[in-house]
Amino acid sequence: MTLYDYLMLKERKQIITLLHEGQHIMTLDNGATVFELFSLSIFFVELEYEKFTKKLVGRAIFQSGTDLEKYLPVRS
Repeated sequence: MTLYDYLMLKERKQIITLLHEGQHIMTLDNGATVFELFSLSIFFVELEYEKFTKKLVGRAIFQSGTDLEKYLPVRS
């Protein structure tokens, strides 16, 4: 699936497709929210949930760049 094909889907279908076809990469706990990073084909999707209610509060779709930096290990 291309990024364009994914973006043409309605939001609910995007999430269903992501959960069925995407590969979960990593989960980050940010205190009140949790970020889940998935890869799907040649792009990434980040979902942000409220930690206690599990309500989806944010979503980002990207191919690379600074959005991936928070998932890299911190070097000292």
